[in-house]
Order: sequence, then structure tokens, then C-alpha cells
Amino acid sequence: MRFDLNIESKYRRSVELAFDAIIEHGNALHRHIAKHILASDMLVRVRPVSEINASGITGLIDPEATNEKIADERIGLREALGEVYIAIAEETIDTGGQRGCEGTFVHEGRHAYDFAQMIASYSDGDVNPLSIFDPTLYELELEAHKISGDYMLCIGRDEYIEEGLGLMILGRASEIEPCYVDSTGIHKRLCDSYGLTPDGNQGPRASELLGLRV
Repeated sequence: MRFDLNIESKYRRSVELAFDAIIEHGNALHRHIAKHILASDMLVRVRPVSEINASGITGLIDPEATNEKIADERIGLREALGEVYIAIAEETIDTGGQRGCEGTFVHEGRHAYDFAQMIASYSDGDVNPLSIFDPTLYELELEAHKISGDYMLCIGRDEYIEEGLGLMILGRASEIEPCYVDSTGIHKRLCDSYGLTPDGNQGPRASELLGLRV
């Protein structure tokens, strides 16, 4: 993992602590993704929310260069992660603190991992076309929301749980029952907030979102 130029030290430290926490407290999948990211050249940016219009976003550093690599060579997963950036909003860290930073990198880290899988699969598509991985926006967000809910349960602290319940990522039958990742709530959130449905509008595929010519 590498950082963009001119990131304030407090933001850089917050990101580093977030990955430390994900590896320490997350489940096997959280650790798997975080370790791949840390071992790669994935780029981390910190920008004002007015610039990225979200708590965090994930995309390609240079789509044209990525297109050329897909056409010319085989790209492994970690090399593909080096084509990807995650941008976190300054306000996410300033307001949400470590909880906001961890949550953003769990969610966006899943997107980065899925984008890297997609890039790697297309680079090998000429000889293994059946292995192409190109999920829809619905599928991308479904997995990112699920992994976020799993992380909230791994941490288990009240502020994480309350956030999960408020976002309909977690559910609870009663105050004395344990929380769970709420698939119904996530589906409703994706429909209401994103306009996405599993049987209707699943949105563009990852390759379209990233501007790849595949």
C-alpha cells in the first residue's frame, strides 16, 4: 500500500491504525483482503468530501494504462491492486474517527479487492474466458455491505452496533437477542439508497464503472 503525496501525518496514521485494527479484530476474509492491500501498491488518497462526494470511493488510478496492461500481459491480483486507489474523505476521519476510517477501508477495501479480481480475470480472459469476474454494482455493494456488517459484529462495541442497526446492515430480533448481518435490511438499503434491485436494475458491471474496454 502506498500513500498519495502531501497527506497530513494525522490522516496517514489513522489509515495505518485502521489496517492494524482490521487485521487484529476482523475475521479471516477481512484479514485476507487487508493483507493483500498492504502487500500491494494500491494507492490511498485523502481528499475533502466536497471533492469525492462520499465518505470514501474506489476507482482506477489510470484507466487507459490499465486497459493497455489487460490487453498486453497477465496481471496477478496484487499487481492489479496497484491499479486501484481508495480515496477517503478528510471529514470521515475528522468526524468519524477510527471507527469511520476502519469502516471505510473495510467497505472500500472489498471494492478494491473485487476490482482487482476483475482486472486479473480479464487479463487472462483470452485463454480462460469462463473465469471472467465482472460483478454488477448491486453485487459489489451487496458484498461490501455484508463485509461491513461482519466487521461491526467482530468489533462488537456499542457505537459500531448502533451504526450498523441505523444503516440497516445489522438486525436484532429484540434487545436481548444478538445482532446479525441483516440481508433483508441490506437489500432494502440498496433499493432505497442506490436504486438497485437483485431482479431488476442491478446497475452497471465493474468494468463499465471503471471505464475498461473489455
